[in-house]
Amino acid sequence: MLEKRLKRHVIGPEQEFFVVTAPALEHLCYRELMRVPLSCKEAYIVHGGIAFKGRLHECYVANLKLATANRILMRVAHFRAHTFHKLQKKIARIPWELYLTADCELSFRISSHQSRLYHKEAVAECFAKVLRERLDTYGAMSAEADAAPSKQQIFVRIVDNQFTVSLDSSGELLHKRGLKNYRAVAPVRETIAAAILQLAGYSETEPLIDPLCGSGTFSLEAAMMVKHIPSGWFREFAFMGWPGFSRRRWQHLRKTCGAEIRAMDKPQIFASDSDETMCGLLRQTVEKHNLADAVQVACKDFFQIAPRNLTAERGLVVLNPPFGLRLRGEFNHRDFLEAVYGHLQRFYSGWRLALMIPEKQCKTKAPFPGLTKYTLLHGGLKVALLTGTIP
Repeated sequence: MLEKRLKRHVIGPEQEFFVVTAPALEHLCYRELMRVPLSCKEAYIVHGGIAFKGRLHECYVANLKLATANRILMRVAHFRAHTFHKLQKKIARIPWELYLTADCELSFRISSHQSRLYHKEAVAECFAKVLRERLDTYGAMSAEADAAPSKQQIFVRIVDNQFTVSLDSSGELLHKRGLKNYRAVAPVRETIAAAILQLAGYSETEPLIDPLCGSGTFSLEAAMMVKHIPSGWFREFAFMGWPGFSRRRWQHLRKTCGAEIRAMDKPQIFASDSDETMCGLLRQTVEKHNLADAVQVACKDFFQIAPRNLTAERGLVVLNPPFGLRLRGEFNHRDFLEAVYGHLQRFYSGWRLALMIPEKQCKTKAPFPGLTKYTLLHGGLKVALLTGTIP
């Protein structure tokens, strides 16, 4: 009986999804979504992300392949309620057993604006109580008896007493690729790194130099791009714990994507840093995930590197120079950047540049003429991305 209801209400018909992105990355993620491609008939950009309609398995593809998305939500209900009595009735009518297993671990994210039900904790408690009662009565346990209970986050957005209830299909934020179990000081998120590579026009056929690599985020993202490895290849997702999840379809999707992963004749991504510990950890990660055919790691100071010693071709040099906490008081930031610009002009003439610097630094003269500026958020701070060709 449950299986028939799943096919009729969850697996078969189109569902509403919302792709959450970082600010200013909506259009970039939309282009990614259009390239995947999905069979969705409706997709449009709204503030904070992209809304689209598609069948349940479309969210498998989106989670696996979208490099600039933060998470993907599936809408399960829209309704109005201005009292807790009305809210309880509305929650109880949602067929939760079609979306969640009886043994899943629940958590809630509540936001409320201009609504009578503004107490977030009380709303979460109401949802938890009514939802758990329904799952205890109608819900099925996880299909895999020895599996740990799945974790499910439920998003509830209330605006003017209108509720939008969504399930998080992703689990951990999608910038967590499943590659690294370490981090540097103030690292750039993988989703931001992927966006920067796309904005800089990085091509999988050209060399990339990452001479201040830190934990190696840019190099790892570039390696996955050139080897055609989906961004979510090394991790799992929350939708895998849903009653409607099809392991057969998921395995077919992974098999199809796996056949497109390619081996490289020689590395064309050159990562380096003066931090021996970070370089050692990055090298281990590269080898563990079979990326050594794409990435070469060296422990060298930025000013010791000349691209002609690495490759005969020009390509992209990507830089996230240390600033703020990452400087540790060792350098004057402005002097350090001026030295970086001088080294780039001397040794990287004709190379394309992707440079992250503090937004306030752009109020002074740009390092080179003709650069394009983008404003991004990095660690809650506004940073400028400058792209163009080094003269």
